Amino acid sequence: MIKNINKIKRPSKITETIADEIRSLIKKGVLKPGEKVPTEMELCEAFGVGRSSVREALQSLEHLGLIETRPGIGRFLNKDAIMILNSLTWGQMIERASMFELMEVRRILEVTAARLAAERATDDDISELEELIKEMKKVDKNNLNLFFDYDLQFHLTLSGSCKNSLLTELINLLIQRVSGQAIAFMKTLPYTCEITIRQFEKIIKAIKEGDPVSASEGMEEHLDIVKSALNMGDNPQPK
Repeated sequence: MIKNINKIKRPSKITETIADEIRSLIKKGVLKPGEKVPTEMELCEAFGVGRSSVREALQSLEHLGLIETRPGIGRFLNKDAIMILNSLTWGQMIERASMFELMEVRRILEVTAARLAAERATDDDISELEELIKEMKKVDKNNLNLFFDYDLQFHLTLSGSCKNSLLTELINLLIQRVSGQAIAFMKTLPYTCEITIRQFEKIIKAIKEGDPVSASEGMEEHLDIVKSALNMGDNPQPK
């Protein structure tokens, strides 16, 4: 018999509630990575729910990679279950966060990445960033979708240049979450292409010169423009 399990109340989405409770048991250490998962009947009794609901919950956790089925043996928790859970938790937090919160965290992380890139970027990293700028300059100003595809790639490439895989992954998650709305607002601003290119060139120059202060300042300046676009603030003018 499994201990430390709460009976499930019967909401409209009982399967999700069961899955959430199992995730909670993993976090608490009641169910341990690599160990065999209790049988469907044991979970039915512990939660006080029907077998079909338990089966659906287990299948949903298997789709997420938390559980694996070994034919003829049973279900087992993935040995990396905690790492998978933490990744899922980050994703859920990002999905629930407001645009202001997302941009605030993005600013902190990308400014740090720019500073580190000035210290760690390789010649290949710099060449790739410069090539993206060249492509941005070629884009017809009426084709803003293509322009901002290169803009997005610039941010992703720069985040990889900081040589910190965790920081890069967090930045990429945030960028993917906010990019659609940010780009939609940026398209409404005059001179947006000229300003973006000028700011990116400033950042690349600082990275090439190994100047972390100027690189971080350049990224701050760029993200301030993005933030002003999201806030529908004053239209920036090219300097």
